[in-house]
Amino acid sequence: MLYLIDKPMAEVGLRTAANDADGIVVLIQDGVLLDPDLDAPTLAVERDVEMRGLCLPERIDTVTYDELISLMVDHEVTSFV
Repeated sequence: MLYLIDKPMAEVGLRTAANDADGIVVLIQDGVLLDPDLDAPTLAVERDVEMRGLCLPERIDTVTYDELISLMVDHEVTSFV
C-alpha cells in the first residue's frame, strides 16, 4: 500500500502506515515538513521539498511527481491529503 500523507492528516496517516509491514509512505505538500520515525520506506516529493527549502534526513528519499505517478499506478493508494 502506498500512503500519501500531508501534514493536516499526518497523525492518522502515519499511525495507519505504521501497521502495514509492506507500506510505503510518501510525504506530499506540507507533509514534507514531517520527520516520521517509521520502519516503512519513506519518500518525499522533491518539488515540495525544494519549494520549502528543506534538507531531509538521509532515511527519507525524494521522488519526482512523475515517479510518484508510476508508484501510484503500481500500488494501491490510500490518501491522507
